[in-house]
Amino acid sequence: MRRTLTARLRLPAALALCLAAGACANFSAVEKYSDQTKKLSAAFAPMMAGSVQSCVDHYTRRKLITSTSFDPAQVQTAAQAHCKGAVEANEPIAALNDLLAQYADTLAALSDKKLPSYSEDFGALKGSLAKLTDDDGTTPTFEKAELDSVIALADFLARIGTQYKQRKHIRELLGHEAAVFTIVDTLKSYATLNYKGYLDDELGTMKPLQLSLERAAKTEPLAANAAKSTLLTETRQIEARRASIDQFVKAADQLKVSHAKLREKIDRLDDAELAKQLNDYAKEVNALRKQLRDAF
Repeated sequence: MRRTLTARLRLPAALALCLAAGACANFSAVEKYSDQTKKLSAAFAPMMAGSVQSCVDHYTRRKLITSTSFDPAQVQTAAQAHCKGAVEANEPIAALNDLLAQYADTLAALSDKKLPSYSEDFGALKGSLAKLTDDDGTTPTFEKAELDSVIALADFLARIGTQYKQRKHIRELLGHEAAVFTIVDTLKSYATLNYKGYLDDELGTMKPLQLSLERAAKTEPLAANAAKSTLLTETRQIEARRASIDQFVKAADQLKVSHAKLREKIDRLDDAELAKQLNDYAKEVNALRKQLRDAF
């Protein structure tokens, strides 16, 4: 076999081709967006359970205020029956939140940096090329460096194909922007209307209970003071949960901005403006998670 110049492509040239074509994609921006979106979805989950518990607590406190005889077991049973509607209302919302989490998981899988290994396939190619000889039948056609460069090119081209498919599917997934925004807006509405409404109902019962405890303190100071301490703790917890709703809305708004920016910059994933936006999104999500730790 005659020696030709086609085997002389060195690895640096392949890397230059990679950079020129933009094929060696870094999907870390997609990974960061998906990670923050998964965290946002996880942060929403306690709000659904919190709505039901808030409904139960409000009913219980109202009975404490209005009942002349208070049976905790009976009131608890009645409260659960009263709040059954809140449980049922959670089911479609939970399904939407799960869909958002699944969306984030799928994006994360597509942005995985660990591309498939083709070493076994190229091992066979390398073995075949190594057997090639010049016309004398003994001199190897390829020097080791040349052989390695050819295998590097073959591996590179296979990775280009994989990355091209990654980018294509990520682009398609980001194209479902209207659906993602609908889900996020629905979660925001649930948080600001349903959950905050239950919390406001709870706060509304605190003042009458405080007045009752002030009156009781004249005859039962120890019990009244203990109850006032518990009531103060519960009031602060409710206020912290209300604050978590406001922070959830901020983080959800950042999700929408980040999604739109990521979709815009899908061919320039190392863009500085995109990086700043994703950092802003991460800050709001981190603030939300901190607020939830204080609230629950």
